[in-house]
Amino acid sequence: MKLEEYKLWLVSPECNPSTEKVNAIFELNEDLSELLPYLNTSLKGFQYNHQAKVLVLKRGGRVITIRPKEISITKINDEREAKEVFESLKEEILQTERNKANIRPSYESRPIPSPGEILKLLPGENCKECGKPTCKAFAWDVYRKLTNVGDEKLELERCKPLFSDEYKEMLEKLKELLGL
Repeated sequence: MKLEEYKLWLVSPECNPSTEKVNAIFELNEDLSELLPYLNTSLKGFQYNHQAKVLVLKRGGRVITIRPKEISITKINDEREAKEVFESLKEEILQTERNKANIRPSYESRPIPSPGEILKLLPGENCKECGKPTCKAFAWDVYRKLTNVGDEKLELERCKPLFSDEYKEMLEKLKELLGL
C-alpha cells in the first residue's frame, strides 16, 4: 500500500454552504477495508462502524472520515492545506499497516464518558480559572465538546489546577478516559 494515487475534490459543506472553509474528499485507488479496525486502534477513532466500514476521527477541530476507498476531511482552507493534512494522515496509515502485526484491532466505537465520570477526575476546586462557575460546569463543557463534531476544540488546559504536579495522576487518567 502506498496511497499515492487519488482524486481530490474540495466541496462546500452542505450544512453550511456560506462558510469560507471547505471539505476535502480524497478518492483512493486502494482499499482500506481490512486496515480499518487497526486504524481504529492506532488512530484512536472517535466512532467506528465495522459493518458500514466507516471510521470517524476528530483532530484539531476537524472531522476525518475514513471509508474503504475514500477519506474526507472537514474545515480545510485550500488545496495545499488539504494535501498537507492528507500527507500527515497517510504517514499514520502506512505506519499502522507496517505495524499491523503488533496492533490489536478494535471493532468497537470508543465509549464516551459521562459528565460525571469526567467530573470525578477534575480537581474539584471550583476556582473559576477555566471560565466556568464550577468544576461540574467545566465537566459538562468537556462532555459537550467531546460529543460534538463541530468547530469547538477540547481544551483541558483551561483547568489550571489539573496541570499542577498535585493532580498529574488525575490528568493522565482523564486523558486516557477521553482518548487523548
